[in-house]
Amino acid sequence: MTPEGKVKVRVKAIIKSYKPHVYSHWPVLNGMGEPTLDCNGSVGGVAFSVETKKEGAGLTMRQMRTKADMENGGVTVFVIVGRDDLALAEFDAWLRERVIRWLDKLERGGGSPWPKQCET
Repeated sequence: MTPEGKVKVRVKAIIKSYKPHVYSHWPVLNGMGEPTLDCNGSVGGVAFSVETKKEGAGLTMRQMRTKADMENGGVTVFVIVGRDDLALAEFDAWLRERVIRWLDKLERGGGSPWPKQCET
């Protein structure tokens, strides 16, 4: 497994711990279409994105532009490099807080976990 792959495994484990309340998509890019970051997701209607890097690596210029575009659109972006336990803990805490808010909202009747067209 690549060094970046090891970081992705740790990020995926955090996301998995909050399923089914977190949506995530890990696109496989082939050079066509618009660029994106490693993971795009949502929790309680709040979008997030994660870019993982091996130890010592940084964002490319294209990734910096993509990150800025996402942030300008209101997306919270996390960049997790190597074994950065603090960045992983911050991502985990951010997800946990959003899941708690989402479940509280659902409990109070403030939202449905399913679109109206899916309800029977």
